[in-house]
Amino acid sequence: MTAAGTADRPAAPLARLERPSILKRLLGLGSVFGKSIRDSRRIAIGLGVLYAIIVVVVASQIASEFDTAAKRQLMAAQLQALPAVFQGMLGAAIGIETLGGFISWRALNFIPVMYGIWAIVALAGILAGELARGSLDVVASTALVRRRLAAEKVLAYLVLLAATVAIIGLATFASTSAFATLPGDAVSAGAVAGHMVWLYLMILLPGAAAFAVAPFVGRGGALGIGAIVLFASFIVSAYADTVPAFDAVRGASYFQLTAGHRPMAGTWDWPAVGILAVVAAVLLGAGIEAFARRDMLVPGGGRLPVPRIRLWVMGPFTRGLGERFPAALAWGAFLGLFGIVLASSADEFVAQLGKIPQVVHMIAQLFPDADILSTAGFLQLAFFEDGIIIVGLAAAAFVGGWASDEGERRLEVVLAAPIGRFGWAIRSGAAVLAAIAVMTGVLAVAVAAGTVAQGDDPVQPAIGVSVVGLYGMALAGIGLAVGGLVRPSLAGPVVLVVALGSYLFNLVGTILKWPATLLDLALNRHLGRPMIGDIDEAGMVLMVAIALGGVVLSAIGMRRRDVGR
Repeated sequence: MTAAGTADRPAAPLARLERPSILKRLLGLGSVFGKSIRDSRRIAIGLGVLYAIIVVVVASQIASEFDTAAKRQLMAAQLQALPAVFQGMLGAAIGIETLGGFISWRALNFIPVMYGIWAIVALAGILAGELARGSLDVVASTALVRRRLAAEKVLAYLVLLAATVAIIGLATFASTSAFATLPGDAVSAGAVAGHMVWLYLMILLPGAAAFAVAPFVGRGGALGIGAIVLFASFIVSAYADTVPAFDAVRGASYFQLTAGHRPMAGTWDWPAVGILAVVAAVLLGAGIEAFARRDMLVPGGGRLPVPRIRLWVMGPFTRGLGERFPAALAWGAFLGLFGIVLASSADEFVAQLGKIPQVVHMIAQLFPDADILSTAGFLQLAFFEDGIIIVGLAAAAFVGGWASDEGERRLEVVLAAPIGRFGWAIRSGAAVLAAIAVMTGVLAVAVAAGTVAQGDDPVQPAIGVSVVGLYGMALAGIGLAVGGLVRPSLAGPVVLVVALGSYLFNLVGTILKWPATLLDLALNRHLGRPMIGDIDEAGMVLMVAIALGGVVLSAIGMRRRDVGR
């Protein structure tokens, strides 16, 4: 072919870029909003379906077991007569003699805590997480304005959360319609919708707080701040009637602010819900504006500066522990404050409980051969269940930090030094377990101090706290194994799913009266009642095996797969 022939050939027409269709912009790769919806739609739908099943199960059980007005009234009277500490986890029992009121109290009141964790994890990393991975730099280099980029990502989460709540709302309305057997059981669609608006905002608020601070403190710091907002507000509201220290600050709790809005139970408080909506909107707006105005750099997240003695850079173990040491102290201090306040209020709990002999008899049947009317007994009732949920969230944060070494491409630099993958994985995984041990130690000291202030023996509560820490290590072991064998991005989420899944599995199974062999699949079933001396020894062996086995499996996986996969 001659040069002249080549020159005479007509140039190929340039490919035209087509504007994405409306469907792709909403549910596909045609926009930031659509891609965010596409990436997270399964999680949102799955969470909605999961709790919808729980609502249906609760409604069917109430309709079958309490099928007469007399049975309902008796049940309501017994539950409302319980001391405040027993009602703390679920809030005030409003209108529970009706089906709608009982579903509101038993099934829906704890969703803001469980799914509030999802909101924190999602919104803390929705921008900061991608920024740390470097993927956001590419998107921000386009003509898309950063403020719009952040707004579309936030809007996508708001839509996904609305889908989750809508699924729960539809299941709730269908359940109250299908199982309404007594007068007052039927709940209007307006009441269900009003309740879902409250539920939506309650889930959103701690996530909005995490999103607002993420541009300044990074994903890890935002997770901690969001968790403090969620659990501090919940705990203060739940135990304000039992603990005088919490009563003094109950007005700062958004759970307490909206305690009077339970439309399914017949009570409404739209002004309080409106205040909640305004606060959430302000926090989201502040986070968007902060992202638009600040440099796109990964915040340090409060990591310790390297000391002169080079303590934290002596190897993978000390480096990993040093990076998580501030967070371990913070988690331990937060949990310790909760524990010490509860422990120091045990005498008032015992005094209130002693006035109701029937309740004392009931507790004696549930906890035979245990001194439940003691500081240790009070901690078992009021602290333990909340504690294992918070420890699960802390373990997920620690494992997520471990996984970020590979996810953010730092591990490639580390492995360029004379260190093998297996050795790095063993020592860095051990650092995660050590961070949980530090958190547990701080918590144990605080709980022991509160117990001593009551004049009781601090040894047993301290042992109980160590069991909580061992449970956190087992959860971390599962995440480390997944991160090493599969991929690091799954490590933290898997810890969170196992922690919350075990709680929900045990909850649903108990309601449905599943056999013990099936319920034992929940990891938290193997802890016993350690605060009062009832320790499941076989369960402790299982926790140790899972924790150590997870570290070893992580190392085996790291040696066999490509880094950064």
